[in-house]
Amino acid sequence: MNQRFNEIFEIMSFYDDFRWANNDNYNLINFFKTDLGEDTKILTHWLCYVTDRQMPFKIIWDVGGFVISELIYQIKESKTLDLLNPKNDISFIRKENTGNKYFLINQSDANELIRNNYKKYIINNKVKFKSQFFRSNYFAILYTFVFLADYDFNFYKFLKEIYLRNKHKEDFIKRILFSLYLITYYNGKQPSSNEIGNFVTNYRKSKERKEQIKNILNTNDIFEQKFKVFRKHKIYEQKRAWCSLRDFLKSPESKYYFRNSLRKEGLVDEDFDKLFSLHSLSQLELPGDVWNNNSKFRTCILKNTEYEDSKKQLNRIIREYYDKNSSYLQAYPEQFDITFDFVPRMCEQDNCDICPIDKISDDINNFYKVCVKDENMFCPVALVGCNYKNNCIGKIACKIA
Repeated sequence: MNQRFNEIFEIMSFYDDFRWANNDNYNLINFFKTDLGEDTKILTHWLCYVTDRQMPFKIIWDVGGFVISELIYQIKESKTLDLLNPKNDISFIRKENTGNKYFLINQSDANELIRNNYKKYIINNKVKFKSQFFRSNYFAILYTFVFLADYDFNFYKFLKEIYLRNKHKEDFIKRILFSLYLITYYNGKQPSSNEIGNFVTNYRKSKERKEQIKNILNTNDIFEQKFKVFRKHKIYEQKRAWCSLRDFLKSPESKYYFRNSLRKEGLVDEDFDKLFSLHSLSQLELPGDVWNNNSKFRTCILKNTEYEDSKKQLNRIIREYYDKNSSYLQAYPEQFDITFDFVPRMCEQDNCDICPIDKISDDINNFYKVCVKDENMFCPVALVGCNYKNNCIGKIACKIA
């Protein structure tokens, strides 16, 4: 056990608590209309994360969320996947006027948020959205809808099924993540633009893939075999899937929709106590990304630990240390995801002299010039470190004051 590393876990937990305590600390999805059902909203959330690669997060949430939420709504209403057939007049998939590149465009007029902030994404008052890896994203979205057709396009019915199937397993959250990965990301590819245009073939292959996935999910020996392989490596590479499942369990907005949709499907308080427990949250893997693998941050937190010279990805190191020392920790690996907000503001700005991590071993650190201990004011530590606007909670309740 490394006491300094334990304290760093507590610091990450401090920031993470503040992150989720206030809706102002993260973006909400810009749904195309406000009265959508909870299931449409959580499926929008899942598919928005499918497109979350090398693009500004706000564009995905504001523009992508608007288009994808209407796509889901229309598929649920029409019960047809013709909306994903680029050769169909009603399709959301459109081809550029020149070249072979495709994009998504919705059927409703742009709302005020998009008109005011995203004019370049508007075509004839409709909203155009094209993710950075649109070709592979298109197939992931198609795979998901083809699979959910067996559930009347209701995401919550599948979520209920995989929860009930795995809830008595010690690692049930990891198994739920694997099941979600199977329907959307399993055997994904980066196809050519020409392949998108051949909907008949794509639909046929997607249905064949669905039968393969169902066989994995419904055959215990095959599931266990595939899951064992998945846990060794791929489980640490599922940034987008982990982020979405994490939000279902932690984000006040997504957690509300997630809970309500599953309650309507028959889950009870005992189930939600289990889903939202610390044991559940501790199974979430830290989504590995450029921020938590930032060299300055990594060097700082691994200093004087057994991992100081390790070449492993940080999310694997954090998991390994947690599993060895969980009885001593009141934090868990996924909470290190606040590096998304912390590293650009602290490490990249050389703010070590006011950093709560630096104060662990440096008596002349200026952290306490930032920490004002005034419950009538925003916490300056959270505001400076991550731009989280939460009131100070007082020295007695605070984990790092």
